Order: sequence, then structure tokens, then C-alpha cells
Amino acid sequence: MLGRDILFSELAPAIAAQPDSGGVLGVMLVRVQRFRQVNLLFADDLGKAAGELIARAMRPVDRVMRIGECDFAVLLPGVRNSQHALLAASRLVRVFREPVQVGDAPIQATVTIGLAVCPEHGEAPEILCRHAEVAFARAQQSGEHYALYSSHEERAEVPFDDLRDAILNNRLEVHLQPIWDLRKQCLGGMESLARWNHRERGLVPPDAFIPLSEQTGLIVPLTRWSVNATLRHCATAFKAGHGLPVSINLSARVFHEQGIVEQVLGALNLWEVPPESVVLEVTENAIMEDPVLSARVLERLRDKGLRIAIDDFGAGYASFSYLKQFPASELKIDRSFVKDMLVDPRAAQLVRAMIDLAHHLKIDAVAEGVEDKETADRLIGMGCDFGQGWYFGRPQPADTFIASL
Repeated sequence: MLGRDILFSELAPAIAAQPDSGGVLGVMLVRVQRFRQVNLLFADDLGKAAGELIARAMRPVDRVMRIGECDFAVLLPGVRNSQHALLAASRLVRVFREPVQVGDAPIQATVTIGLAVCPEHGEAPEILCRHAEVAFARAQQSGEHYALYSSHEERAEVPFDDLRDAILNNRLEVHLQPIWDLRKQCLGGMESLARWNHRERGLVPPDAFIPLSEQTGLIVPLTRWSVNATLRHCATAFKAGHGLPVSINLSARVFHEQGIVEQVLGALNLWEVPPESVVLEVTENAIMEDPVLSARVLERLRDKGLRIAIDDFGAGYASFSYLKQFPASELKIDRSFVKDMLVDPRAAQLVRAMIDLAHHLKIDAVAEGVEDKETADRLIGMGCDFGQGWYFGRPQPADTFIASL
């Protein structure tokens, strides 16, 4: 981010006054996306308009600074806690769903926000700013509109031996996230997600240990663990009368694993879970690593009654010609399209086209990354079958999720 000196000059006295404010001090770093595409035409007028829009969305006591061409900093003194600071970020995202008006020209834009709070994330200007930048980078990488700094983000890389030990000794956890049936307006399924609470480092984010497992080959035992642990929880749900479909992610690496089909079927038999209640999710890129092998393995699994979903559709490299070769039951639309569909007409058109494509193929369309009611309503209007995202529910420990059914 630019203009650190400007920010530091305001941040130091705000930190000093923080103990008297009765809450925490939030620091938001905001980037207005698509700003640079038009900045040469409108220059300072556009920067001023965006800054005024941000200021109107904030409280009178908040301090908004333009610290770069398309970058802003916002100080939030006296907010109750970090979750209330996140509400401010969410409010700003909603504001930018409307075009930024520059004279007679409406400029469509969206924002990415990194957030840190004092004293939880630091009490020196340079530390708070660095932590807000780390959160900003995570928001950009994940495709989310905003992110709050977490203390585990800058820890050293996870050791290989620790991850191998966690997988082999069952020290990982299954979390479940709801998948909402947009047609019937009821819970339509759940996705299984691996989580790791390290005994010394605390919660390790999936984007830290999943890539490590892919790079080292641990993804194969991790997938075996995930399938077995997920189906164990499914068995509990079925016995309690909750026979929901469950989605499990498969890596491209497991297609090369001898006996992967038999391992999946063995776990289904062990836990007495019906194959038709399991959806195996495979990304476009995983399929394209070896289309022939992928199609062969997926067809065998489908022939045994399991369903197949193409995950993160639109973000990978698969061409439409390959779609007809794969026995898919679902098309999961990547969150990068869904999150922008209210502010970007082209994103909305692409989402609609992907929904129509799924229906022409006689398969279900599932939208990922649904964060608010407005997006859910728009998807319903487009005829989307299912939605998944924080609006419908965040991932929860499997036992907690099942107990809440």
C-alpha cells in the first residue's frame, strides 16, 4: 500500500488515545478495484468521489485517508470489538455495489479490504499496518471482499513431519458447511472440509497445509483420512435420521493411486453410507492434469452410485468440449464470479450462462461464495439450484453441525 507516512502520522495519536475510547481501534486498508482502468480518464475526480463514498459509509468519528491512487486507509476508533470492525468492512462492500458517480459518468467498482485491530493485533503503527496488509493480501488471494488479520498468518511454514503425524494419528478434524437448496429453500447438503488444530501453533489455515500435502504426496493419505472420517460422521447423521448428501474433495493426485475406487467403496461399506448420498468434488484443473485417467476413475465411481461435481468451475482451464466427457452431476460456479455479480454485469452474465449450461447438460448448478441475501435472491431469479457460502452458514465442527440438524 502507498502513503504509509500519511497513515502513520494519523495512526500514532489514534493508538495513544485508544485506551480512552472504550473499545478497540480498527485499521482498514481499502483498495478500489477496477479503479486503475479508468483513472487516466478521471484522475483526481474519481479518487475524490471514491473517498467521499467511503467517508459517507463510515461514522463521523472515523478517519478516511486517500493514501494512493486507488488505495485508502480508514481508522475506526472505539469500535466494540473486531467483529464490529468487520461489520464496518461489510457495510463498505455493500456501498460499492452501486456505481461511483463521477460527474455524469457512473463507474462500476468493488473493494478489497484488509483489517487489523489494536491492541489485539499490535500497538505500534508499523505492526498494525503490516498486519492489515497481510489480511488484505489474504482477501485478494482468496477472492473474498475483506479479511481480518489472524495471529497464525505469519507463522513459520508447517513442518512436513507435523502434518504427516497429524494425518496418520487422526489429529485433523472434519468441519461441515451447509449447502442450501435454493429451489425448496431448505438445507440440501453439506461439504466436508479438513481442519487442523496444531498442538503448538493453534489453528492452521487450509491454504497452509493443503498445498504442502499436494507438494509432498501427503494429499493421498489426507484424502483417505477425509473420506473415512467424513463417512463416519455421515453414519452418525443417518442414524439420527438426517440423510443429507455430503460433498468430499478429491485431488488430482489420488487418480494415480492404485485402488482409490476400492478404498472409497470400502469406506462406504464400513460406515454403511449409501453411495448416492456422496458427492465427490474435483476441480477443473485436477481433471485437466490427465483427462483420460480422470474420466476413467470418475466413471467407475459414478457407476457405483456416487455423484461427481466439477468444483471451482470457470476458474480453471477446462474447455466446454471436455464437459461432455465427464460424468458430472453438479457444476459448482467459482466464487470469483459469484462475489462480483451484483456490481459487475459481465460477472452476472457469466454466472447466468454457467447456470444455463448446467441445465442444458441436465445437471445441478451450485453457486459458491454466497455472502448476502441480495446475491442469494439474484441466484434464485437466475434459476440456480443450490448455494453455498457464509450467508447460509460457515463451516462448523462435524459433531456441532450434526447436532444442530
